[in-house]
Amino acid sequence: MTRIEICLGSSCFARGGATYPAVVAAWLRERSLVAEVRGKRCSKACSDGPTVLIDGLAYRVPHEAALRQLLETTLPVHA
Repeated sequence: MTRIEICLGSSCFARGGATYPAVVAAWLRERSLVAEVRGKRCSKACSDGPTVLIDGLAYRVPHEAALRQLLETTLPVHA
């Protein structure tokens, strides 16, 4: 199963990452896909945040549109 971890450290959270868990959950639900989605403590990439890890690979995701694009391009490979 694909694992999606969303950094919820203070920097990523303040830069918009706070909404990412709900965005990912809705995106998965709309496509009837299943993944393990969870928040995580600081990923130590504060200057690059918000960051999202998909199966251990870290991605810089500066806004929700970039998050949706990442999911579109990455999850079909993993799902």
